[in-house]
Amino acid sequence: MNQLALEQEIDRLTRQVSRLTCQVDEYQLRMTELRRRSDIQDALNEILNISLMPISLAQQLEKILQLVLGIPWLALDQKGCVFLANEQGTALKMVAQHNLGEPLLNLCRQIKFGQCLCGQAAATQELIFRDRVDHDHAIHPEGMKPHGHYNMPIVADGKTLGVLNLYVREGHEPSDLEDEFLAVCGKAMASIIERKKIEERLHRLSYLDELTGIANRRSFMNHLARLIDDAHLQKRMFAVLFVDLDNFKLVNDRYGHEFGDRILTEAVGRIESCLRDTDFFARLGGDEFVVLLEMVACEDRALDIARQVIEAVSQPYCSMGDSLSISASIGVSLYPQHSEYSESLLKMADLALYQAKGRRGEAFLYQP
Repeated sequence: MNQLALEQEIDRLTRQVSRLTCQVDEYQLRMTELRRRSDIQDALNEILNISLMPISLAQQLEKILQLVLGIPWLALDQKGCVFLANEQGTALKMVAQHNLGEPLLNLCRQIKFGQCLCGQAAATQELIFRDRVDHDHAIHPEGMKPHGHYNMPIVADGKTLGVLNLYVREGHEPSDLEDEFLAVCGKAMASIIERKKIEERLHRLSYLDELTGIANRRSFMNHLARLIDDAHLQKRMFAVLFVDLDNFKLVNDRYGHEFGDRILTEAVGRIESCLRDTDFFARLGGDEFVVLLEMVACEDRALDIARQVIEAVSQPYCSMGDSLSISASIGVSLYPQHSEYSESLLKMADLALYQAKGRRGEAFLYQP
């Protein structure tokens, strides 16, 4: 082979090697993307599993945060947090975090919309990325080290539900795949938050009185059953107070139900002010309420609290320029003196209430 032919062959082989090298590089890039997409799918599957766990929303978000931080190719700095927006859509509250220092936590527990990068992401509903600390970092805690940020808004139906905040190494270059993954995470987290909020609303409807926000009859009966079990094991007594607002129907008839609801809500606040942290307060319906005094040493103490409630409720009410007074009557039954069964205790307190209403503004202990 002459020199020219040898040079041509070398050139041909060089081009072939170059093409093969490009093909190998392209193949490796495709394999890397496939592995990363597989990681994305695995992460989404795990997020779905987390969403089904019987734990609080904050615990679910913390697990998701740790899951995302554990994906190596995201080049994350093993730091981050999750914020939830308040009902007014004006501020963010941190509900989950990982590896954030105390100075930062003190400054970032609540962020207004538009404040710093997280607040900007919440306000604009757009992913914000910074590869280093810049002028948009309005919060500078002591000892802050160089870093960058992903700030992914969590949005559903045009409403900001929260923000996923992730730290990256300074100088990190983002990729379309990272943006895609974070967008999918944001949507998945939005679904979880909405689902939890629906569950919370259903729980409130099931166990809380819609007007006053205190426990309803169903919640009361469940709590009373548990209290009886505990009191039986610990050999202690408790009292049931059946509270009725006297002639409250006249308030509704004279002033209307909207005015009556305001008075009823204020009366609830007054009753609560007489109770202790260990007591349980519920609305049975209309103007009837019940209180469980979980730790009373004797019947006199139960009657003392009942009289305090009556005195508080009976103070004048002022609303829209009008002043009026209502009173309350209370019937009291005791566990285990009067009964060891929930329905019987409530019935005996109701019978005592019937006696109390004969005089109005009185508290009566059940008498067999």
